[in-house]
Amino acid sequence: MAEEVVRRTAKEAAVEVLRRAGEPLKADEIGKRVLKQKGVRLGGKTPLATVSAILASEHTKPEGLFTRTAPGTYTLREQKPQ
Repeated sequence: MAEEVVRRTAKEAAVEVLRRAGEPLKADEIGKRVLKQKGVRLGGKTPLATVSAILASEHTKPEGLFTRTAPGTYTLREQKPQ
């Protein structure tokens, strides 16, 4: 029986990478770990740049999933309970 591959976005995969790491990581390290995961959909010609762009974009949003701890370094933003 074939193994079922779960399809995820790059953003979902980055969240998983940072949860597993338990500490802030450089964007290129997050990207490398995302690329190793099966079932991740990455758009663009340069997958590492795509992941970096997602991290940078999300950290500027008030309710974004990521926060920048240092230049090029990100962690998960603490989510406020609803």
